[in-house]
Amino acid sequence: MARLLGRVGTDGIAPDEVPAGFLRIVEGGWEVAPGGAHVLSALKSAPPGPFSDVVHEEYTVNGRAMTDYDLPAFGEERESRLLRRCVAYASSCLVRVGELNSAVEVSAYVSLSYGGPDDDHLTANVTFCGDHPGVRPYVADLEAYETESILRLRRAGEPPWSV
Repeated sequence: MARLLGRVGTDGIAPDEVPAGFLRIVEGGWEVAPGGAHVLSALKSAPPGPFSDVVHEEYTVNGRAMTDYDLPAFGEERESRLLRRCVAYASSCLVRVGELNSAVEVSAYVSLSYGGPDDDHLTANVTFCGDHPGVRPYVADLEAYETESILRLRRAGEPPWSV
């Protein structure tokens, strides 16, 4: 992920890079579910369950594949625009999570990996999880993943458009 970030660059990432459907999710804000999970309000409809713990609920409810049908099928332009789109969405959501005034630190996880019949089609996913005392984190070691690149974004200054 570090090589990809170096090549793509995150300077100037702004909310206008977030697809319209994802912008509606951002606008819906956050809430704390009865079990303590921090969830995006627009995504909390009848979740599957039961969940093994609060982090399981968060990554299940909050996780979404990023829209990519309007991007080139392959190449550096796809890579760049897909990553920037994910960071813009994640950053926008993290700005809004501050409205909860929660003691739980919520992070965004952006993952990029290749799939498809020939494992040559880059796809991306974004989810959000909190650091809950006594609960195993969503990703304990970012470097342990060999088949995908994972970026963790934490809430920073407003807006946190760089990583």
